[in-house]
Amino acid sequence: MPNDYVTIKALVSEIDNFAKGGKIDKVNMPEKDEICINVRNQGQNRLLTISCNANNPRIHLDGDKKQNPLTAPSFCMHLRKHLTGGIINSVSLLGEDRIVCFDITSHNEMRDKVDFKLIAEMMGRYSNILLIKGNSTISDTLKQVSYDTMTKRCLLAGAKYELPPQSKLLPTQNKKISQLLKSYNGNDLAKFLISNVSGLALITARQILLDCGIAINANKLDDKDIDRLVNTLLEYCDIINSPKYSPCALIGENMGGDFFVTKYQEFDGLQPTQSLNRAVVLCTVEKDRLERRQDRTKFLQKAFNSQRKKLLSKLEKDKNKLQECERTEEMKKLGDLILSNAWALKKGDKVAKVVDYFDENAPTIEIPLDERLTPQQNSQAYYKKYAKLKRTYAAVTEQLEKLMQDIEYLEPIAPSLEICSTSDEIAELEDELASIGALKKIRKEKRKTKPSQPIAYEVDEFVILVGKNNLQNDKLTFKVANGGDLWIHTKDAHGSHVIVFAEAREIPNKVTQIACEIAAYYSLGKKDSGSKIPCDYTPRRNLKRHPSGKMGMVLYTTYKTAMVIPNEHKEYLSK
Repeated sequence: MPNDYVTIKALVSEIDNFAKGGKIDKVNMPEKDEICINVRNQGQNRLLTISCNANNPRIHLDGDKKQNPLTAPSFCMHLRKHLTGGIINSVSLLGEDRIVCFDITSHNEMRDKVDFKLIAEMMGRYSNILLIKGNSTISDTLKQVSYDTMTKRCLLAGAKYELPPQSKLLPTQNKKISQLLKSYNGNDLAKFLISNVSGLALITARQILLDCGIAINANKLDDKDIDRLVNTLLEYCDIINSPKYSPCALIGENMGGDFFVTKYQEFDGLQPTQSLNRAVVLCTVEKDRLERRQDRTKFLQKAFNSQRKKLLSKLEKDKNKLQECERTEEMKKLGDLILSNAWALKKGDKVAKVVDYFDENAPTIEIPLDERLTPQQNSQAYYKKYAKLKRTYAAVTEQLEKLMQDIEYLEPIAPSLEICSTSDEIAELEDELASIGALKKIRKEKRKTKPSQPIAYEVDEFVILVGKNNLQNDKLTFKVANGGDLWIHTKDAHGSHVIVFAEAREIPNKVTQIACEIAAYYSLGKKDSGSKIPCDYTPRRNLKRHPSGKMGMVLYTTYKTAMVIPNEHKEYLSK
């Protein structure tokens, strides 16, 4: 996406239209690299999000409201101290670069007016958020840098704030850019522009060339071409006041994609949006949520995979031991044959050739002997092997049953890892993995007692709840649901428990169908099948807890099965 000077300037202008004169109500920091500011203005309360995430730096209004940590980070506390109750005078760009400046007037403890600048540097992995006092002194910074050889700057509290050094021409220096273009000798003109002019993304440079009718691989530019190109570039630098301004988004899967200030010709399927801010929200918020979920659950996924591998390895070893135990009765038979033929054997024999009277054909077989032992001692050695294998068979059979239960309990955690997003849900999964030995139990900070909530749907006035983990599944099924409510789960596939609350009403087939499709979506079954998968459904009264007592594991016999195609049904999600 063209997160460049052209795009950010237009975005900042939109934000300024709302935020200018607005009052800062709250400052939160839900992520280690993101702040959220509640701004009240024009009779509205809107959430301003500023993220300096290296992979997805962004700034916009009206993003998702995230859960805040129990203890606010020190940078957040610093911003709250100085900015809460402050007035945003303006929002602008500094130095014709991707540096957004919020000019804010606040009050100190003595109620004296104090000027601050909240700086958001949207520059990829060098993105940062800083609070600057009125005299250009850094009050605090999110990412502290003693001295960076790349940016040639010191970013520490008390240091003087300076703009990053710029070796390229600024996009509005039309005379210098005209002189530069005269030196162009062919090859890729778009790359030539971004190499010498700051604040331009490659796709923006290509779009500018398309707009002014100049070939990207032009050999040379005449004066008319140069004038046309410079004028088009200047128009793009203030595109929000140009007829070309037409915010749009290229929406991909999971609501991710690219956002643009105008309809870039090299992209098909661009959808117009009511504002550039709206396009940014559509294309970045869901992407950010997915990336952060993956990052937060990475260690849980690793622990899950390690535990699963460990259990499957034990299962394989125990199965091999059971195969060895198939010779249990054979050991007893060999001991009997040696003992019954002891009169014909002596110490020092390596093999006993005896008639196998246990076989109806009575063949002659050879039994290996330990030449150091007497025939009676060899017979006892086989009896001991028999007794050992018999004990091993009983122990391994019991252990196998427990292993199968552990694996059956572990598998439903896989879809839970894909659903969880909040810190409460992650903490519950962490506790669950720790309870089965997949994670070491660590000393936890005191957390709020409010548990995470299941996914809620409403279909034709019927409430449908979906458990996100085994804890929620168990609570939904055995504590929340009544006997007449409908319980749904994928057949022969691990997934979430889904409850349709009947409330003494008959549940229509349409509601049951939709609930089954939702259950199929929140299961591992959708990965194993490209078409319909079976879902069992039955009244809650037909369920019993599994004898193992493990959370979320149930037994049921009376049920019906529906074949459905997995569907998330976002349109029915409760708001």
